[in-house]
Amino acid sequence: MKILIIYESKYGNGKILAAGLQELLRNKSQDVEIFSVRNLKPSTLPWADIYVFSSPVRMFMLPLSMRSFLRSFKPVKDGAKYALMTTYIDPRVKALKFMEKLLQSKGMIKITDGFRVKVMDMKGPLEKGYRERLEKFAAELIKS
Repeated sequence: MKILIIYESKYGNGKILAAGLQELLRNKSQDVEIFSVRNLKPSTLPWADIYVFSSPVRMFMLPLSMRSFLRSFKPVKDGAKYALMTTYIDPRVKALKFMEKLLQSKGMIKITDGFRVKVMDMKGPLEKGYRERLEKFAAELIKS
């Protein structure tokens, strides 16, 4: 299965999360590529079976780079599948719902409830035990 992980990360927490998911999926013989929204134009994103979008939350909202990317992104085919991840400090996060709304308006199909990881401070570390939950998330992606 071809899986693309598209992430935003200012302090490195999102990159750690995206790279961890990539490693887990590769260990399960999946074809996985990872891209930073800072180095990618939405129009150049290749086809995939599943797109995983990962973004931190700043002031309860997505960073401008991820919002702009998602607004400009056009799936290669109708009914493309997606999953979402986010890192947050405050648990009142609404970023996943915002990303869902944007992607579903483009005809994409959500395949998981999303993955949320608490960041203990602005520059990390990620909450304890997230890696085990990330393994379950990876398994959900493969099942879809």
